[in-house]
Amino acid sequence: MTEPKRLYHYTDFNAMRGIISNGEIWLWNLRRMNDSQEMQYFIKELKVAVKKQLSAEHYDCMETLFAENLKDFDKLSSFASCFSEYADDAAQWTRYAKNGMGVCIAFNKEMLAKIGEAGHAPLCKVNYSRNCDDLGIVKELADLIIESHSERNAANDNSGNNVQSVNIAKKIRETFNRLITSSPLFKHPSFISEKEYRLVSLPYNVTEYLGEPHFFVEETNIKKYYILKLRNVCNALKLNYADLFEEICIGPQARVTKDVLSDYFSATGMGELCAKIKLSECPLRRF
Repeated sequence: MTEPKRLYHYTDFNAMRGIISNGEIWLWNLRRMNDSQEMQYFIKELKVAVKKQLSAEHYDCMETLFAENLKDFDKLSSFASCFSEYADDAAQWTRYAKNGMGVCIAFNKEMLAKIGEAGHAPLCKVNYSRNCDDLGIVKELADLIIESHSERNAANDNSGNNVQSVNIAKKIRETFNRLITSSPLFKHPSFISEKEYRLVSLPYNVTEYLGEPHFFVEETNIKKYYILKLRNVCNALKLNYADLFEEICIGPQARVTKDVLSDYFSATGMGELCAKIKLSECPLRRF
């Protein structure tokens, strides 16, 4: 299957202003998004897959290692901005663009990937697998659990090798760190229709790479987010900022016309985008 050349971001017109005019895209806390199992699903399914590789005598060791190495996992969050392979999609107009009253921005995928890499929020494709059985990290973890189990038994018999124990412990830490880093890239299969990509931060040291957090205050909620400065990164990479946006599609229920949006882009120094405006062809009905 060929990789898409465009990725689509469904949003409202105010967020569009922030992205296109201000040159910023906001990365939101994945643990506060609409999938209640964000970052948990992969860990849960991975554990099931690892257990299949072990005999019953290793189960206690597996539980211990998962508990020891994931004790702070619930305190960690990745922050992401989400995109889809699908253009003019009814479900996403409804979910993410004010029931079709917003806008869909088509990004040049190659440019977006370069910006994400340089901006410490790499562009990644989301995996919707129903199980983790075929992942290399499963056998890797199972082998480490078996080694650790043997070493712990040897230590109890005073016949263990301290150097080997230290090496195994180091490998275990490194492997669990990798699976924690990978956890934002797996979602429950029920979300497969979104065909999602993400600009996603690492769970560790988010502030070190993306700067200080910001807070969006609503009437009943406060949301934490980080900013990826698209325009600044484009300038640093010597890329033409306007080329990042390949199409701006006005939602099927939006009150904004092509002429008004064109006037807005012209007035805000983004006249190159006027020729890229289109109207949605989705026959979404407002209920």
